[in-house]
Amino acid sequence: MSRNRLRDRLSEGRAATGLSCVLGDAQIAEEFTVAGYDYVYLDQQHGLIPAERLVPMLRALARGTATPLVRVAGNDATLIGQALDAGAEGVIVPMVDTAGDAARAAAACRYFPDGTRSWGPVRATHGLGGDPATVNGQVMCLVMIETATAVDDVDAIVATPGVDGVYIGPADLSVSLGGAPTGIEAATEPALLDAVRAIREACARHGKVTAITGVPATRHAEGFGMVTAGSDIGFIRASLAALAHTPGGPA
Repeated sequence: MSRNRLRDRLSEGRAATGLSCVLGDAQIAEEFTVAGYDYVYLDQQHGLIPAERLVPMLRALARGTATPLVRVAGNDATLIGQALDAGAEGVIVPMVDTAGDAARAAAACRYFPDGTRSWGPVRATHGLGGDPATVNGQVMCLVMIETATAVDDVDAIVATPGVDGVYIGPADLSVSLGGAPTGIEAATEPALLDAVRAIREACARHGKVTAITGVPATRHAEGFGMVTAGSDIGFIRASLAALAHTPGGPA
């Protein structure tokens, strides 16, 4: 049995920096996990990672020290259970609008009596182990707040037992508030910035971690405990754009 390094790090009050895999490539996952980051999340919501590629990528993540997380496609107990059984040590659950949604997500992550997760850990026994009580205390449930409705219910969502933190989705949140989709680094609309601040402050009140994708040094300084520095596809696109504007680059 191993411990959830990300949970331990956050419980010690230390910030965590991670990466995300959008492309379904195990080699990229392996390169990410040996690069010294604290976590890597595999994106099954918007990424190109079907079920048959998930296990090879989780095996690749086991080569390093980054905590393996999966952003599941939806708030569905079957999808959450499958990701955890395959070896993820935590999940990121999108589009959580209410405390009821948050409670369902948290319950799906944990075995009885703390939740509703069905027993059948498969690969997970090689990670967090096979003792239900121990696993319940190690696995992480991060819910995504991405709508104005969720912001209105933020305190109740964050206070939900079993929810370890909130991953903010600024693009969907911006659209929900009537703006254009945007990442936090390009955000200028007061309504969006106020909503992000409200979520972060609610997490602080309830002792829960706040996560976002952005520039780690900037966002950590603001109080975000988890910051995802970028994704495989984002790094490729940025490198190609930089090369195009470099002397000797593509004409």
